[in-house]
Amino acid sequence: MRIAVHDYAGFPFPLELSSELSKRGHTVLHLFSEASGGPKASFDESNNQKLQIANIHGDSVEKDNFLKRWIQERRYGTLAIKELDRWQPDVIISGNSPLEAQKEIIRWAGNHAVPSVFWLHDLLSIAARSVISGISRTLGRLVYYYLNQIEINALLRADHIVSITDDFIPFLNQWNIAPLKVSVIPNWGPIEQIPVLPRNNQFSDHHGLYDRFVVLYSGTLGKKQGIQLIADTATGLIDDNEILFVVATDVRGHRLLNDQLAGKALSNLVRLPLQPSHLYPFLLASSDITLVTMEASAGAYCVPSKLWSAYCAQKASVVAVDKLNLCARITEDTRAGIVVPPGSADECISAIRKLKMDSPLRINMGKNARGYAERHFPISRIADSFEAILHRIAVN
Repeated sequence: MRIAVHDYAGFPFPLELSSELSKRGHTVLHLFSEASGGPKASFDESNNQKLQIANIHGDSVEKDNFLKRWIQERRYGTLAIKELDRWQPDVIISGNSPLEAQKEIIRWAGNHAVPSVFWLHDLLSIAARSVISGISRTLGRLVYYYLNQIEINALLRADHIVSITDDFIPFLNQWNIAPLKVSVIPNWGPIEQIPVLPRNNQFSDHHGLYDRFVVLYSGTLGKKQGIQLIADTATGLIDDNEILFVVATDVRGHRLLNDQLAGKALSNLVRLPLQPSHLYPFLLASSDITLVTMEASAGAYCVPSKLWSAYCAQKASVVAVDKLNLCARITEDTRAGIVVPPGSADECISAIRKLKMDSPLRINMGKNARGYAERHFPISRIADSFEAILHRIAVN
């Protein structure tokens, strides 16, 4: 089977899926875009002749300019379907995609009688309403109505939907999506690429992290990620000389964090760029705990999958998300960290101090996290689920 896997964001775990499908004898085209920003997988698959990787080039996305972003994302959709025209897949999996591009991809699939899977990572129309309503409630409603029609139509036209959480099911029911065309496959961390490494290593030595209690935030840092909480928590712990905050994100993320800090240079804050995939496991290993944050309103439409990398690395986490979010539920059920209310710097500070002082608790939570990853993240089981869906829709 010729399978096109489109992951606009270029994350590691979709590439792991593509690689596994290619090892099963399928010919796979993996599409992504460097222009999307954020952390990226290592796309060195030169020895795998069954897997082709295509970077859809474009200008870096203007995430803070809604009009320019809309134009760029429409242009990206045109470029994506040109790749599909060139390659002619038998089936398509598409996710992590702007809705304007997703619309074109699902439409192309329908027009060419190619079965398609809408890999639903976020409810993007709801996300846009939440973010834009902070600027203008009227504009937020208008943008929501426009994007929601695109989102619903694409979901209706897709042959199958893979939702990363059952939390999205009520929305899909409300939008009259047939339950039989929906499967739930949670996201995962690439456990084979993130082994458990020593706390003290060349990375921690190079960056001076070996003799401090390191709280790590790594990944995209935008308006839904609770930047104010990071700023307030780091500021609130400024007098504890043993605690060091490490924030590894892109230029935009650092700029937004600096805005929240009102230009203050905190002595307990180390800023690092996003790390390349070969250094990322060492960054995780160099931390004592990880911090995952999300605005309260984002809990309904987003699951912060960066947490699963911390699970792979055997790290306890402070998870500042809505308690009903999948990440919070799993973390509490697994006892892999401490869940605190989003936006509560006081409770975040308390959780960090508790994990710092209680080393046995911290170590045990890290082991629980790794145990969960070992049970749920093996790519063979995940690929089985995707492959079964692909065979089913290809036959139908």
